Amino acid sequence: MTDRVEFAHDLFISCAEADRAWVEGYLLDALTQAGVRCHTEAAFALGVPRLLEFERAVQESRRTLLVLSPAYLAEGFTQLTDLLAQSYGLETATWPVIPLILRPVELPPRLALLTALDATDPADWPPAIARLCVELQRAAPGPAPRPSCPYPGMVPFGEEDSERFFGREREAQELLERLRLHPFLAVIGPSSSGKSSLVFAGLIPALRRSGLFGPGGWLVRTVRPGEAPLAALAAALGGDPANLAETVPALLATQPDARRLLLVVDQFEELFTLARADVEPFQRALLRLAESPKSTDQETDKRMINCWVVLTVRADFYPDLMVTPLWPELQAHRAEVLPLDKDGLRQAIVRPAEKAGVFIESALVERLVADAAGEPGVLPLVQEALVLLWERLERRFLPLSWCRPAGRPSRQPGGKRKPLASESWNRLRHWPRRNASVRKSKPCSPGACAPALG
Repeated sequence: MTDRVEFAHDLFISCAEADRAWVEGYLLDALTQAGVRCHTEAAFALGVPRLLEFERAVQESRRTLLVLSPAYLAEGFTQLTDLLAQSYGLETATWPVIPLILRPVELPPRLALLTALDATDPADWPPAIARLCVELQRAAPGPAPRPSCPYPGMVPFGEEDSERFFGREREAQELLERLRLHPFLAVIGPSSSGKSSLVFAGLIPALRRSGLFGPGGWLVRTVRPGEAPLAALAAALGGDPANLAETVPALLATQPDARRLLLVVDQFEELFTLARADVEPFQRALLRLAESPKSTDQETDKRMINCWVVLTVRADFYPDLMVTPLWPELQAHRAEVLPLDKDGLRQAIVRPAEKAGVFIESALVERLVADAAGEPGVLPLVQEALVLLWERLERRFLPLSWCRPAGRPSRQPGGKRKPLASESWNRLRHWPRRNASVRKSKPCSPGACAPALG
């Protein structure tokens, strides 16, 4: 009677770094749900030679799964097969190894003798998982619940979305430092460049965390000029804008520990397109708020107005801004929001998914980045593309292969690849145009005419 060998792990999984998203997001998610005890290189001890850790992992696991791809064979695979040969002999039939072919690749002679799992087509992933579970004496996992989508699509980020707002950390910190030096700031940028999102999901949470403005908290009020800007300002302040010495302290008293008021005037360009009256008095009131006395002294705070003013405005309204009473302040204290660069786009794509426990195939990330980097007005379309792609999520993995519905053409006439953001735009042509009346009537590209996001 032979003794039964007890293993610490059911399955050791070895893969290339380029394939880790699929392994973490799909393979491990499925096997863990099936109750398989998995071990990966992520658990290797630090400071120990990789080959020694690989040998220990193979010996402590019932079976070893090699996730094969061109990237895997390029990462020193020969050393690993030599190690297996030393441990189990040259006859591969004695190896406790299961090859899984994730991407088309010519198998090395030793592995070609073993029965492999073919996972080169996403349609073959569930059968491959089922066969692995049979081999490991586990029931196949059921369908996985889809995590909530972390992308806002065509809607701007709000303060409540700050935990999933990425790619603009440096700009948010710069705005905070500018406000510390002066209580008025205009955030200016092209349509759909993310100005409002930067202020609400970037700057405001940073202000609440910061200790640079002294003790006490912030009270935030938002106003859009609309047709009656002065009335909108009075509603936001809860009192008469002409009597700031009473209105602002009374407003601050409504919130415990509030020492400072941040007034955000969002979509300031409405002053030129919608407002029918009180345009200049509205601007004069903003100037008085910004020029009001400030204090960080706890004893004198009650006598101070303590208000900071931030505007968001589209860059194509510069000519209108230059003839307003606010222009001297705007000219001296403005921050211009540029389209996200490649690194910022990657952060905006990858980090929200990571927070949701989802892995995006690197090829899909680079495809989106290549299509959108530096393009004005395209960020909302990238976010909406990700919302649409999220419906194609495979467990916790988002692959490039599912980026288009079946049968959808991926290239324009002449063979040029069609950008994913543009493909999303084709599906969003009939999206309701919020704030359409705010925009000046002029021809524009799909990216420039996307719904107003700040």
